Amino acid sequence: MAEKLKDRYGNEFDRLKLMVSIVPREQGNRVVKELRDLGVTFNMESVAYAAVGSELADIFGLTENGCDIVFSIVTEPKVRAAMSMVEYKFSLDDPGTGLAFCVPLSGVGGPLSLKYISGIDTKR
Repeated sequence: MAEKLKDRYGNEFDRLKLMVSIVPREQGNRVVKELRDLGVTFNMESVAYAAVGSELADIFGLTENGCDIVFSIVTEPKVRAAMSMVEYKFSLDDPGTGLAFCVPLSGVGGPLSLKYISGIDTKR
């Protein structure tokens, strides 16, 4: 079980990660819908032209210039399910179809921001 964080009042919270999903054009809405079904409440979707640059696109095997990029805040217990879902449902294990990765968040500025992006109740 992942270690929980505590605020100054002793409330416990799950660690947060930023999940970035780069998928083919018109698939971003589907990613957001599937993540919401998993309980990931904060997702931002954008059109991304040459999102990773031509050199990185060659390395990652991304052949499409136009992709959708989705930024999501995922609690640590849901990361494995979210990554597996995106990989499976959007065939990210096939070369040239997209990529997804997570990075840990080291802090969020303020309890209201934390509540907004994570979907948790900070007044327990």
